[in-house]
Amino acid sequence: MKKQFILNLLLNLGIIFLVMSGISAYQSGNMLILGLAIAISVVLIYLKVVLLKHVKSDFRKKQEEKFAPQKKNKKG
Repeated sequence: MKKQFILNLLLNLGIIFLVMSGISAYQSGNMLILGLAIAISVVLIYLKVVLLKHVKSDFRKKQEEKFAPQKKNKKG
């Protein structure tokens, strides 16, 4: 879980940095940097969505494992 937390933090920082870089590139008229910032931002946002789905499914599995023994004891 610590690994996912650190990765999420790095993805957030990267997205923020690239958005600020894209704004700065647009204001200065440098379209190449703007295009690169947008492309890399899209990739980082995709990776963040995948990470969130992975954490969500991992959390659900842990919850099922936590409550599964209790259900078996009540039935048996």
